[in-house]
Amino acid sequence: IPNPERKRALLVIDMQAGFLQSGTKWIIPNVQEVIKSGGYSLFVEAVFHADKGSLWDRQVGWTFPFEPTVSAIKEALPSGTTVITKTTKSAFKGDRDLFALLRGADIEEVHIVGLDANDCVFATAQESFDLGFYTYVLEECVESSEGKEYREHALEILRELQMTNHSVHA
Repeated sequence: IPNPERKRALLVIDMQAGFLQSGTKWIIPNVQEVIKSGGYSLFVEAVFHADKGSLWDRQVGWTFPFEPTVSAIKEALPSGTTVITKTTKSAFKGDRDLFALLRGADIEEVHIVGLDANDCVFATAQESFDLGFYTYVLEECVESSEGKEYREHALEILRELQMTNHSVHA
C-alpha cells in the first residue's frame, strides 16, 4: 500500500483525446484531484504516438497521431512537469531517461495514472517495479480505451502483485 513517508512521483500516462472516449473520460476529474492533492515531488507526463511505418503500423496495422495531453489534465499539472514522448508502451522507453530523472530526484515510490490500464500503464508499472521503485497504479485513475474488461484484467494482475492502491474492487 502506498506510503506517504516515501518521496513520490506521479506518472500521467497517455491522457490524450484519442484514448479518452466516452467510456474513459470518467477518470479525468479523478486524475485532476490526484494532481492537486499534493504529496508528489515530481510529475511526469507521457504522450504516445505511432507513425506510419512504425512497429505498431507494421506488426499491428495501427497508427496513432501525435496529440498533446488533454487540456483538462495539462492545466492541472504544475509548471516544471517533465514531458516524455514515446512510441512504445513504457514511459521508461521515451525520449527522456525516466529512470535517471526519478533517481536524480531521490524518488522511492511511483504512482501511475492514465490510459490504457492493460497496455501503456501496465508496461510502465512493470518496468518501474523492475527498476526498483515501489510502484502503485491508482485504480480510480486508470481505464482502457479497449473496454472495461481489459481494465479489470490488468488490475486483477496488478492487484495480485500488490502494485495498486486497492481502492476499487472488481
